[in-house]
Amino acid sequence: MPVWPFKRSKADIDAKRLLEAVTQTSRQPALFGEGRIPDTLEGRFELMALNASLALIRLREAQGVESLAQAFTDKLFRLWDAGLREDGVGDLVVPKRMRKLAASFYGRLSAYGEALTSPEALATVIARNVFAAEAHAFAPALAAYAARTAETQAGGELDALFTSEGWPAYQG
Repeated sequence: MPVWPFKRSKADIDAKRLLEAVTQTSRQPALFGEGRIPDTLEGRFELMALNASLALIRLREAQGVESLAQAFTDKLFRLWDAGLREDGVGDLVVPKRMRKLAASFYGRLSAYGEALTSPEALATVIARNVFAAEAHAFAPALAAYAARTAETQAGGELDALFTSEGWPAYQG
């Protein structure tokens, strides 16, 4: 007899698969290191925010997946909440940090969505958000990776988002 009498929704199951795909692609070692994204909590957040933004931009284009987009966003923020707690952030401070993370994420989502049409604009937005600079040597390469990923996702089936097929590897 099952412990929990309720069945998980398809949106919840797909959101979990999407979060796993976003997490996996955000852990590509080739993206981190000297001259690239710093392998820090902030650097990992930035890459995860970029990839999660790409996923949500793709979901916006699809019809009838609002519940999937919401479930994915909920799971993403729960993951970040757990990460803060594991990093030793106290229970009283977590809500304040989560509000700041949410504002940062939604700002990035909007900026990346607007800049995807121009490689130069995307590189500028990435430099500003990921590297806190007007320009960075790795920003154009990261922008090209993000644009290629968005193009792959736009041209493919929605189900590809849940697999490595929808997330091309970084080709430094």
